[in-house]
Amino acid sequence: MNSTQDINAPIRILLLGSGTEVGSSLLQLSTEKKEFEWLCPEESLLLDVDKRAELDAMQFDVIIDALSLRYALQSDYGNFQSTLRYLSEKNDAPLIMISSARVFSGSKNVPYAEMDVPDSTDPYAQALIEAESIVLNNPENIVLRTGWLFSGQGDDFVCRTLGLIQDGVNLAYKDDLIGSPTPVSDLVRVILSMVNQGHYGAKNKGVYHYCCAEEISWIRLVEAIVATSGQFDPKAQVEVEAIGDSFPEAQEVTAMQRQSLSCRKIFNHFGIKQRPWRSKLRNLVKELYQVS
Repeated sequence: MNSTQDINAPIRILLLGSGTEVGSSLLQLSTEKKEFEWLCPEESLLLDVDKRAELDAMQFDVIIDALSLRYALQSDYGNFQSTLRYLSEKNDAPLIMISSARVFSGSKNVPYAEMDVPDSTDPYAQALIEAESIVLNNPENIVLRTGWLFSGQGDDFVCRTLGLIQDGVNLAYKDDLIGSPTPVSDLVRVILSMVNQGHYGAKNKGVYHYCCAEEISWIRLVEAIVATSGQFDPKAQVEVEAIGDSFPEAQEVTAMQRQSLSCRKIFNHFGIKQRPWRSKLRNLVKELYQVS
């Protein structure tokens, strides 16, 4: 990343999507880290081609795109992609785009590696694939794909599931996905490590994968949330059913889609190890019950 005259100067980060789940966690979890200085433009600025001069006026060492994960299905996402292209072509600072395992169709029977070509035809995935292509046109940029994120904030899957459990609602989902749940706080740890290492000389660029260790099916994840809830609320007794269990003879056999990622490359290049997600899930559920 850009060299600075003052080695003690903070790394200035242009954060795209500061109000998103990942963006707000980056800000919150780095409040005590004086080595980072955050620049957080409004989303309206990122969508307006006529306001590029305001971006040009900002001085930064690295850019983080935390907006695409949430924004990819919005009707004006093309405007944001234009901003990604503009920032990438300026080449003044490297850009790290946070993307998703959902760019893959899930047809492989092993976790996806960075060399695998994104092949999902889902509209959300197609938007991310296009944005990845824009970002990777600059060889100095990085695309960081991740797994099933959870944080326990806002419209988070864990929060919604706990709400249903507390309401005594039995849960039913299709059991056709395998993936790797990943706390947003753990993803933030990885992003900040990559920013730090890049700023101080690491030459690693291109595509990287990070998600927590241990694959699990979607239904088993829901069961894990229910079981964890039971540790803090004896009344948290609900049934978890795979859609189709009641009438298996009427259901076609559904192939499991694997939305999990191989993370060897990020360990080899950055020394970043995968962490388990179950302990984070337990701590999160405990915190949510304490405040409810």
